[in-house]
Amino acid sequence: MGARLYLCAMSLLAGCGLADDAQVECRCTADSDLTLFPACLGALSDERPEASNPLAARLPDCPSGKRLSLLEPTRAEFVLFNIKTTFEGFSPLQYMDQLAEDFFFIPEPEGMDLYREVYRPPEGYVPARDTLWTRSQERSFAVGLLDRNRFQRVEFRRWYESSKDQRTISEDGRGEVLFFPYELDLIPQPGSGDQEILGIKGRMEVEVFTPTAENPVWSLRRWQDFRDPASAKRTWTEVRAQFSR
Repeated sequence: MGARLYLCAMSLLAGCGLADDAQVECRCTADSDLTLFPACLGALSDERPEASNPLAARLPDCPSGKRLSLLEPTRAEFVLFNIKTTFEGFSPLQYMDQLAEDFFFIPEPEGMDLYREVYRPPEGYVPARDTLWTRSQERSFAVGLLDRNRFQRVEFRRWYESSKDQRTISEDGRGEVLFFPYELDLIPQPGSGDQEILGIKGRMEVEVFTPTAENPVWSLRRWQDFRDPASAKRTWTEVRAQFSR
């Protein structure tokens, strides 16, 4: 995986951007990673915006330099394990490290119809050739969702299990497609303004690949979402639209 490019820009809240186009902002704090966010140097602030400003109150902190302990991505299932760990550890930067440079997400149709202003499917949209949601949008979503000011913890009820779930291996052994149900809850922080637990449930198909079979480094390239018609919980498609910035 190549080096990531992070652009920082100061805002009225002493924040710095995490998206490629610098449109996603975060608030500099004493724990912000100054290597990734040099604009935070000399602009550190633990001041919180006034509660009367709901948009400012949802501005996340710039991620810290503290790194989670992850598995080396030498197998496809290790990438899925790391994704789960980075969600539980509120680490959008390390989550993005699990994704391929040409990563894309395919929304499920019902959720996409609910948020057409976000996904903007073109005339004649074909999911098999989807390019609506790529790394830039995914980074924006990850920063917006994995915010400790808003959620205190993430609880996974169902994720990939090798003994139960479907897996297809490519002929050359350098790609795997995994299909499995997901279910998780995000528990809000007291006083964050969010009263209800955010429940997410559905099924997902992911393609994980490595460019070489020798000394392999795997990453997630394609993530397709499917709705569980028996569940009232939101899908990844809905949550991505709600937390994108």
